[in-house]
Amino acid sequence: MKKNKLILTSIFVVLLGLSSFAQGGGIWNFDWNMGFPMGNTKDFIGKPSFRGFSIEGRGFVTEKIAIGGIGAWNVFYENNGNTTIVENEGTRKIYGYQRKYLNVMPLMVTAHYYFSQGSVQPYFGAGLGTYYIESRDFMGIYYLQGKDWHFGIAPEVGVVMPFNSGNAGLNVNFKYNMAAKTKKEPSYSWLGLNIGLSYLF
Repeated sequence: MKKNKLILTSIFVVLLGLSSFAQGGGIWNFDWNMGFPMGNTKDFIGKPSFRGFSIEGRGFVTEKIAIGGIGAWNVFYENNGNTTIVENEGTRKIYGYQRKYLNVMPLMVTAHYYFSQGSVQPYFGAGLGTYYIESRDFMGIYYLQGKDWHFGIAPEVGVVMPFNSGNAGLNVNFKYNMAAKTKKEPSYSWLGLNIGLSYLF
């Protein structure tokens, strides 16, 4: 597992470097990430996340195709207040103040196709790599914790809208995040809405 993490980190760093020196220029994105839970994620935490950010570099290897890498961080949180959990067919009850956290850190290589390079630049693409996910389910001062590295994929569609002057622009995209099940942890998925600034070079 440590070897896999080292390989993925190395690939990420190399691709970010390539994006900086790509002959066709490239884009740096600095985004605010919002997440809307789906599947097992929604079963664990139903509330959307508004605490997240990402940094991504993309370098054009052709006029319309860019490769790069992304690193991000998201936090999902839900406070259920004073809660009673019934177990063993009603023979055991647990009372407490329940809070749930989900910390997510994606690390991925990315590839995107741009339809145009004008004043509006729509694109689609995907990320492939790993999600480090740590979950905590508090009941009073006690909690259950899960943590693992998940293989993941993140298809997305978006648009970059350069401002009238300079190399900056607005980036908006929708991304489906899917972290696969591991031996110890369930799968997680959520829909991301990401808004931020792009620097075009």
